Formats: sequence, C-alpha cells, structure tokens
Amino acid sequence: MRQLIVGMTLAMLIHILLLSPFPAAGQAPPAFGNASWAGAPDLDIAFVRPGEVSPSDIVLDISPNATAYVEGALNINYEDFLDRGGALKPVSEIAEMLGDAGIKSNDSLLIAGECMPCGGGPAPVFFTYWLLNYLGHEDVRMLLGDADDWKAAGLNLSHKPLVRAKADYVSRIQPKLMATYEFVAAGGAQIVDTRMARDYEIGSIPGAVNIPCEDALDNGSMKREKQLQEIFSGLEKDRAVVVYTNVGIEAAIIWFALEHLGYDARLYSWRDWLVNQPQLGFELAEIKAEPNPVKAGQSVYITALFHEASADSTRNSSDGNSSGSDIKLEVKGCATCGFGSPQGFANLDRKDGAVQIGSSAAAPSSSDVAGQKADSTLRCTAVIIAPDGSESARMNLLHTSGGKYVGIWNADRQPGIYRASIAASVNGNAETFAQVLEIEVVA
Repeated sequence: MRQLIVGMTLAMLIHILLLSPFPAAGQAPPAFGNASWAGAPDLDIAFVRPGEVSPSDIVLDISPNATAYVEGALNINYEDFLDRGGALKPVSEIAEMLGDAGIKSNDSLLIAGECMPCGGGPAPVFFTYWLLNYLGHEDVRMLLGDADDWKAAGLNLSHKPLVRAKADYVSRIQPKLMATYEFVAAGGAQIVDTRMARDYEIGSIPGAVNIPCEDALDNGSMKREKQLQEIFSGLEKDRAVVVYTNVGIEAAIIWFALEHLGYDARLYSWRDWLVNQPQLGFELAEIKAEPNPVKAGQSVYITALFHEASADSTRNSSDGNSSGSDIKLEVKGCATCGFGSPQGFANLDRKDGAVQIGSSAAAPSSSDVAGQKADSTLRCTAVIIAPDGSESARMNLLHTSGGKYVGIWNADRQPGIYRASIAASVNGNAETFAQVLEIEVVA
C-alpha cells in the first residue's frame, strides 16, 4: 500500500511538471511593462518586483512628470541632481535635497520611474541607483514595472507623491564609484564610451572603446549574465573600467552591468572631459548655406571657414567670458539624451556650464589657417537639427583649401527652419559650434 501511494504521488508530480511551462534556455524572466530591467538571476538582488514591496520600503519615484505613483511614494525629478550644465551637483546639495524629501540614509529605498521626456527608459533609475550607492546608501534597490504592473500586483496608486517631514540625510561618499578627470587622463584605466556609434565617431576620449548602452539591454530588460560577459569579453577585470556618456546618465546602465559582473567600474561624463580639455585653437569665422532658402529635396552646400584662434579669444574663452559677438546658450532638453538641445555634442563652457556658440565674426586675415597645419588634422562634422528638435542628418565636411570645409546636404521634404551645428576636432581636442546656421526649407 505504501509503495502504491508513493508511486501515485510521483506520477502526479511528473504529470504536473510536464504540464508546467518552462522558460526557454537563456530566456529572461517575464518582463514588467516598459520598465523591466532585470534579466540575469544573479543581478536580481538589486531589483524588487511589485509584489515584493514591504511596508518598511520607501519608494522614490524619479520621473520628471509622472501621472501615477505607488501610494506613499516620494518624488524627486532625477534632473534635479544635475546643475544646468549637466554636472552632478555638490554632494551637500544632493544630501539636503534627499533630506528635504524625508529620506534618511538608513531607509530601505526603492527607486522607481522612468525618463518621461524620452518616451520611457530605464537610464534615470540606474543613474539614481548609482548616485545613492555613491552617497553610501546601503539599502537601495530598483522597483520593477510601471503603473500598470504596480496596480496588477495589488499596490495602490496615487496621482500625487507623498510629502514627508524633513529628515537629516548623512552621506558617506564612495569615491571609487566616480572617475575624475585626473584619473581618466592618467591613462591607467580602460575607457568605455557608451554613446551611440555616430557620436563616438565624431569625438571620444583617446583610447576609448565603443559599447553603446543599448547593447546591454534586450527589449528594455537587462541581458542575461552570459550575454553580458560576451559583450565585455574584451575588458580586463584586474583594471578599472571608466564608462561615460554625455552627462553620465545612460552610462549608468553599463556601469551597473560591469559592477555586478565583478569589474571595478566607475562613472564619468563626456561633459567633464570636454570642460577640462585645452581649447581647440580654431574659431569658426564664417558659415553659410547655398542656396538658402532651398526647395525641399534639393542639395544644399554648407561651407565653414576656420581661422586660428587669437591669443585674446583663447584667453577670454578660458576665463569663461565672451566677447560682444559671442552668445551663451543654457543646456536645455532632456538631461538623459540631450533631446531638443545641443547637449549631446556640445563643448561646454568651463565656468558656468553654458554651451559656447562659435562667433560668426571674421578674424583678421593674418590669423588664417596656414598651409598644411590644419589641413591634415582638423576634422569637421555638420549636424542638422529639424524644426521639431530631432536630428535630421549629419555629414563630414571635406577640406577644400586653406581653412575652408564643404559638405552637401539633401534638404528634407518637410518645410521649415533647420539649424546646423559644426563639430570640430584636432589633436584630440574637440569643440562644437552649436546652432550657428539656419537653413530655410520651402515647399
């Protein structure tokens, strides 16, 4: 009788197992909405599923303009952690901001939300997770899912975040999580540029390899451990790895993957590298488009003339001052990707973080680019921005004679005012003359 019962029990278990669905080999766990970023089981310790939220957890939603929050969630726009130029604010200011929101350094903190201006994306959550780790916050994880997933898991939602009494937030900085310019310039670390390939090709930190942050994601979810190991197979684990994007937000995705695979990963920004670089040594003397206006679909010749920068103009630029013909433009648009602004490829002013737009005033003829000095080293790229703020095209400008560079753009068929920026690089230095030319496209 006992053998019969055991046999029947085993038969039932086998029957249940055969009917139960198994995930395919290498397949990630089911995704949660547009904001599921877990995939590798060994990384799950950094994530919390909606059904696992406990009453002692504090949810910090970092979405800029969310319409629904987990009930009781606090809200700090992740962009508020950055100054207007895209640099991380001083630790004292960030700690005060967290304290004002009612967060203490020993709270069990869950980071939620996404980049609303970009149409959704995990980068701000990964960045905030990195930031809290940098501040020494020990109990911090990321909450999976979006409002629909939270509601389906039984969590109550609210249209407004909770306002808590102020608290005292005490930071304990972990300096090895952030790279400094001196550390990067020393040359001992491996450098990973996690921007898109087109931005990497225009200019990057010398010696950097290009691993776009999208390579670590699969339909919005973090790839499996084996896949991540293959992506980073060219990196050495016994050397520090510096990862960067424009202001470092998207780079946090790659930082997270590397950190949890056992690499010594440190976050950095292209902005900081540019701010600390010597001046380009050339100024944009003239920029024009012919014909202008142009009919939709027709070719436009874009011509840029460069002069060597005079000592006075170089000194003024280094001092953070501008001449009467120079213009300052604050960095605007999405802090994550730079949408709607020249942030994605701009050379930022050293003092106030504003974008320096090149002067259109002609310099004295004695400062013209001479002979082969610039001809073999100066590289120029034109970036065309459409009326809606999206990128329409980019093309290399070819050297013709002296300091003149020419490119051809086939005008879009959508009428409107298009703006061109010129990205120039020489001898490892780069500068962008942002929105220096308007081209009118007519029907």
